[in-house]
Amino acid sequence: MRIQNRSAVVVLNASFEPLGVVPVARAVAFLMRERAVIVDAIPGRTIRSAETEFPFPRVVQFREMIRVPYRFGHAAWSRRGVLERDAHECAYCGARGLTIDHIVPRSRGGRDEWMNTICSCARCNGRKADRTLAESGMTLRYQPRIVTTRDTMVLAIASVGADPVALGLA
Repeated sequence: MRIQNRSAVVVLNASFEPLGVVPVARAVAFLMRERAVIVDAIPGRTIRSAETEFPFPRVVQFREMIRVPYRFGHAAWSRRGVLERDAHECAYCGARGLTIDHIVPRSRGGRDEWMNTICSCARCNGRKADRTLAESGMTLRYQPRIVTTRDTMVLAIASVGADPVALGLA
């Protein structure tokens, strides 16, 4: 069996707790070994092997509980994470933002942290420069927040096309 599509599938624990997002080939392996069942599939699409045929899965659920030794915590800071958290929207003017701005500038001891960085357009980033908000006379349209691994899980599930609300995540 060869799967051409590079789709991803949401994997749930037996308790419907989201475990992650895996390639469709791995999800099909879970199904073929009867470790999981399909919860949601893409209508009208199937996957065939020599032995069987499956609906094309979007969400699968393990039949037995899988022990997860971690809890949702803070995600590691990254430039990409800040841009995704702020939906590429400038915190100063609302335009499309492609740069990161430090609320407390790095030249003044500001660090690369969730609460000190926001998405900014190049124009506003240059206008603020290495000054504080008070010195530049600029205000934030929204406050930064810490991103958790749960947030990243919700985004990954939404990008697959599954409904985070229906899965009890949003």
